[in-house]
Amino acid sequence: MSIRSKLTLVTLSAFIALYSIVGGMLSKSNNPLFRAIANPGPYPQLRIFEDVVRHIVYDYVEKPDLEKVRVGALRGLTDGLDPYSAYLLPPQVKEYQSNKIRLDTTGMVIGQYSGFAYVIAVIPNSPSEKSGIKVGDVIEYIDGHATRDLDLYDVKSLLSGDPGSSVELTLINRKPEKIKLVRGKVAPTPTETRMLESQVGYIKVPILGKGQSEAVEAAIKDVIKKGAKSIVLDLRGSAGGELNEGVKVADFFMKSGVIAKSIGRKEKVIATFDAKPENDLTELPVAVIIDRTTAGASEVVAAAIMENQRGEVVGERTLFGMGSEQELFPLDDGSALLLTVARHAAPSGKIFMTDGVTPNVEVKRADLADVGTPDEGKQGQQQNEGAPPVVVAPKPADDLMLKKAIEVLTSGAKAKRRAA
Repeated sequence: MSIRSKLTLVTLSAFIALYSIVGGMLSKSNNPLFRAIANPGPYPQLRIFEDVVRHIVYDYVEKPDLEKVRVGALRGLTDGLDPYSAYLLPPQVKEYQSNKIRLDTTGMVIGQYSGFAYVIAVIPNSPSEKSGIKVGDVIEYIDGHATRDLDLYDVKSLLSGDPGSSVELTLINRKPEKIKLVRGKVAPTPTETRMLESQVGYIKVPILGKGQSEAVEAAIKDVIKKGAKSIVLDLRGSAGGELNEGVKVADFFMKSGVIAKSIGRKEKVIATFDAKPENDLTELPVAVIIDRTTAGASEVVAAAIMENQRGEVVGERTLFGMGSEQELFPLDDGSALLLTVARHAAPSGKIFMTDGVTPNVEVKRADLADVGTPDEGKQGQQQNEGAPPVVVAPKPADDLMLKKAIEVLTSGAKAKRRAA
């Protein structure tokens, strides 16, 4: 068991201990916690925690600092949920409410892999790209803080800062090992378009932040105007973004059908997003390219096009599903719980955070550092928790995914001509 796992178990146990300690070691007959432990159902594991608590209270070498125990316990509770839930101390609550942490001054999208901070995407011409940060980099330390001891919120908090300030990152299996990143303004990435062989219109979709769907709409119209007979939608590196932007982009290619769902507690469907005929821009054949760096709003696009049989999806299974919604629950002492209250899902109901999107035409990406594949149902989690990811140096290669997408489109066109 890793240090992180042990810490989570102990702090969760300590949290339970607080109820016993603060309650003056209430009699077992009247203690709701004891009744929960004694009852069958989802609570038997609490018996183990009760034993751990008893040893901490009576056998630990010195008197525990209950404030540290409380904070550690609450962090441990949220750590066992998902990467996007967190316990926030009062200063962090103010930071969150001010939107400071959500103001990007680095230009990279961070996820968690093997308990470490992992660079999912790097925005072109951003401070991160200029400093030498690359997709697939594993960050071991941020200004001396070990990322495997931090939750994702803490990682993002350490990376955020005012333009002009700097932060030191220590990378695993990279030269140089340490990089000084000077924060700065991050400009929106333009949507790239060009015409390829066989009159294939190519559209490189950036991170689908607010308003980016309008740029994609203009790009679709542009390649159609230039005579495109089919379209490649490249979603590699498009990580994060907003649900509504992904829904709008998918809608450009669909006359009808379900685009995405928002699913809450007990698998309840909170919202369903349907295609609107008036938003459809084209009936041209489309192939979508995805890989492990595709996450969030772009997963919505890929899943909608594939599951509605509107086009083919080429590439690798997505690895860092980000489609979720968090709500802040304030606590009496000024701290708060940031909890995931809904998760985004494909039309079939597959949740991006746990299932990702698996292409129907699989092509292994050879030019990106390989970190292995996590166990099914443990998206973004590591098989052998506590050890750094195994990083294999990228190999120069042709864009096999793009070649395959063009092949899929051209072979489909030929088949239609033969059928006619």
